[in-house]
Amino acid sequence: IEGRIGQDIRMVDYYERSATSTPPRCGEHRDFGSFTLVFPSHSGLQILAGNEWKDIQVPNLGDAVLLFGWCTQIRSNGRIPAALHRVTHKQQVAANQKGMIPRRASAVLFCAPKQPTTPLEPVVRPGEEPKYIGGIQAGQLRGAMALKWQMREGTIRPEDLIKEEAEILATNMRTQDDVVQKTVAAST
Repeated sequence: IEGRIGQDIRMVDYYERSATSTPPRCGEHRDFGSFTLVFPSHSGLQILAGNEWKDIQVPNLGDAVLLFGWCTQIRSNGRIPAALHRVTHKQQVAANQKGMIPRRASAVLFCAPKQPTTPLEPVVRPGEEPKYIGGIQAGQLRGAMALKWQMREGTIRPEDLIKEEAEILATNMRTQDDVVQKTVAAST
């Protein structure tokens, strides 16, 4: 694995905010990579299970939550799903006396293929139908998704926002999930 896994470590700071503010703190999404380890300071992480958002209980300090991403879902031919998740304060600790939801911090380790030319070939078992096409490289998928996650995070540059809004109008691809559906999902 040495030299083949790209790692990105982020400290995510969800600042103190009013208890009347609208959740979520981070909108629903699936991560791009192979897997993500989240070391949260407080509750607030939710996973979509079936049609219901489920709260992930905060583990002991120093424990992590493991989430699989799109690269694993594609390579496993859908057997290991990319977790649809979000961060909210709906179930988080009660607001303090000033009516504020406390700050929430997480250390997050994202792991994904390091080389952009890494193939995302689905492993199809005997008797299984392919859910994803072959021939897609990690860099192609990452590039197609990049502006989607920048737009969701609010980190998109103004010149890229214009480009992204034009692409949405032309292709109706609003989310990372839309990118996967239109670029690597097998025809059914």
